[in-house]
Amino acid sequence: MYQLKFIDGKKHHIVGMFDTVEEIKEWLAVVPFITAYESEKEYTMEYKDIPDYAEIEWRGSIYPLTRHSFSGDHTVVIDWSYVATIKDHEGIVPGYTLIEGYMYENSDVEEYIVVRKKMKDELKDYYTLHGKTVFVDGLGTEQGEYITTEGGPIIHIDPMNVDAWQKSESTEAFVKTFE
Repeated sequence: MYQLKFIDGKKHHIVGMFDTVEEIKEWLAVVPFITAYESEKEYTMEYKDIPDYAEIEWRGSIYPLTRHSFSGDHTVVIDWSYVATIKDHEGIVPGYTLIEGYMYENSDVEEYIVVRKKMKDELKDYYTLHGKTVFVDGLGTEQGEYITTEGGPIIHIDPMNVDAWQKSESTEAFVKTFE
């Protein structure tokens, strides 16, 4: 299934679910104030073109659409994404998982989390062995989780640093890149 949504700045308006991308494009084609671009994946609505009230009729359904749902501050971007029907999949469900501001394919999540945890644990052990008090903070913030010590560097636990840590010869060599 595919979920269709209107994106107005930070607000997302879910329109509904469709069986195929072709159905989404059919639905979009009946909305006269939507602009489609050549790529056929880029669709937008200008606030000034959205009427006070419109009923979008498609295959017997009616979707109410009003300009009063939007801020008027942005061009409304129209997007869709695949949403797995859980019961239809064995094993890891296709899709993506958000981890501290970064999207990962569901099939890669476990490996990333294991490596991320190992990096954190080794950094904590490294600093503790060197007599430093370790602080781990930032989980859930815009900046993301990080490790630091008194007077030491701030090392963000993000994809770039996790990758650099994996490629480094040792934890000590990795830490030295922050000094």
